[in-house]
Amino acid sequence: MPTRKGSPSGYGARLVSTVHEAKDVGTKNYKIETIVSWIEQGKGKFAHKIKSMRDALDAGDTEKASQIKVTLPAVMFSGTFSKRSSKNLTQHSGLICMDFDKLDNPKQYINQLKHDPHIVMAFISPSNRGLKVVMAIPEDLDIHRDMFDSCKRYMSTYGLEADESGKDVSRLCFLSYDPDIHYAPDAVELPFMPDTAKTLEPTSSPDGDRIGDRYNRSASVKDDTIASLTKAGWKVGRSGSDRTYCTRAGKERGVSGEIRNDGSFFCYSDNAYPLEPNGNYSAFALTTYLDYNGDFKESTRALSDRFGDTHTTVSSREYFNKQVGDEVNDDDKEPEGKREIPLWQDAHIPEDLDKQIRMEYPVLVDGLLHRGTKMVLGGGSKSYKTWTLINLAISIAGGHEWFGKQCVSTDEDVIFLNFEVPHKFFLQRIRSICKAREIEVPKNFKVWSLRGVSNDLVEILQAMNGKLNNGLAFMCIDPIYKALGDKDENSAGDIGNLMSEVEAIVEQTGAAVAFGAHYSKGNQAEKDPLDRISGSGVFARDPDTIMGLTAHEEPNCFTVHAALRNFPNVEPFVVEWEFPVMNARDDLNPHSLRKPNQKASRTSVEEIIREAGSTGIRPFQLKDTAKETLNIGARTVERYTKELEKANKITKVAGCWFMTHT
Repeated sequence: MPTRKGSPSGYGARLVSTVHEAKDVGTKNYKIETIVSWIEQGKGKFAHKIKSMRDALDAGDTEKASQIKVTLPAVMFSGTFSKRSSKNLTQHSGLICMDFDKLDNPKQYINQLKHDPHIVMAFISPSNRGLKVVMAIPEDLDIHRDMFDSCKRYMSTYGLEADESGKDVSRLCFLSYDPDIHYAPDAVELPFMPDTAKTLEPTSSPDGDRIGDRYNRSASVKDDTIASLTKAGWKVGRSGSDRTYCTRAGKERGVSGEIRNDGSFFCYSDNAYPLEPNGNYSAFALTTYLDYNGDFKESTRALSDRFGDTHTTVSSREYFNKQVGDEVNDDDKEPEGKREIPLWQDAHIPEDLDKQIRMEYPVLVDGLLHRGTKMVLGGGSKSYKTWTLINLAISIAGGHEWFGKQCVSTDEDVIFLNFEVPHKFFLQRIRSICKAREIEVPKNFKVWSLRGVSNDLVEILQAMNGKLNNGLAFMCIDPIYKALGDKDENSAGDIGNLMSEVEAIVEQTGAAVAFGAHYSKGNQAEKDPLDRISGSGVFARDPDTIMGLTAHEEPNCFTVHAALRNFPNVEPFVVEWEFPVMNARDDLNPHSLRKPNQKASRTSVEEIIREAGSTGIRPFQLKDTAKETLNIGARTVERYTKELEKANKITKVAGCWFMTHT
């Protein structure tokens, strides 16, 4: 194991209690990092005792080994205790120690556990014939015993059967000596896994006629469940005798849900839309939500070829009609008309062309956005895209400025289609923005919160028909990935279809439609602004107005790039996040983008000058200090000082830099 330097991080910084030996009740607290070093390096007398204990066991003298064991120091990994008793717990550590005894080759298990995201430590027991595994769990005493059961079921996927004594929160773990101890302070906690088999709803009807019942009882049901999850981006991981653990789309590691042998599924994650956290789904319900947008009638129709006949099809439809409060009547469907494609025209330019454009595509945001066009706002994680789009919608509804550009209010409705934020929290955001800007919430600003209800843009457009009594000037869809359904964001064809659905809203309402999109992973400073948005390039090239928020080297600042189809070019500019809005930072260079692991910034250099106080600091001293403390070169310091001087932040007097006093 490599030598660790610096302060402990992650779980390494957490405190746990120890006792000098088993009979003691007095405790001392140490950081996990310290405990790891003891086990790894064998410091202290206990390493000699462990060798003697192992020699005794090899010689068959179990009595001597037991006598030595009780004199070893021990750790209570689950927290800090004022005394050695579960009643005297002062703080749960978010850790639990699992014991596995009588193993022929415990080292082989450690090699497997090294890749498990939930394992903080794994080491050989003092007897050299067992294994100690310290796992990351929620810091909650009330569920400690239940978490033991969850961890036990999870570890059974490795073929390991845990000792039941681990349920006791004050359980002692004797220190051991293992130079090859596995240690991962960046582990992620295993979510609470209730014994979900107890809460399963019946998966069959009394008469067994329904298509969903037959699907749930089919021999291939577990494979079908795996296929549905995989198609939705889930990764299928470790499997035990009765369950298989899975990781949700967008997450690299950790448990987000579990499949049971009957094909049913339990979701732990609160970020796995359309599945709900702690949601328990039969196999048929899961395929309905993942493959058919939650439409039980549609899934019944689609599966009738495999699992139905004339009788079962009718029975299933009647059953699911009750679920959705609607009836299925194919006779009500109108035949789809054939669309007539307009032919080409002469390039005749009317004298009032500009007037026609202004009438058909009125400007909503000066220099940025016309009505009847599409807009995308891209940004990385924590770039406050939703807040910025809410501010845009409020600005258009009320005719206020946005990013220094005047918005034009038509008094027609502005609708924010909210797929992600719970409605009341969304209202909090609106209140915060309007309060910060000292404006009233516009009466024509509407919020359409559909989280967990619908993400089908075709269905949403149908619901709007005949309801826009006040017209529609602007609609924001946030976030757009929620409307993907079973589409692949990396497929040009799929994203092209999604953009066609957005275009249908534009054409049928005459409104401008904007949406937010995530940036891809990696160093955005090295990419063209149009290539920063994740997924297919169609996302970043189909809209008429393309804007992006890219992290600036200054903390909480972002460079705004714009690519405009129908307006003159707009030069990049910088904004700063000051909760709950972005404000202009005209003093910053928009081309100074943050690079990976970059910590230094113009503000960092400014702080060095500020700390110099009334004595000032000479340029060579500033460069030396910046090199030593910020690890940046002389040219970078010169660039920052020029920018600071231009912004009237600093002044050079008698060859020294001083803060400017205004």
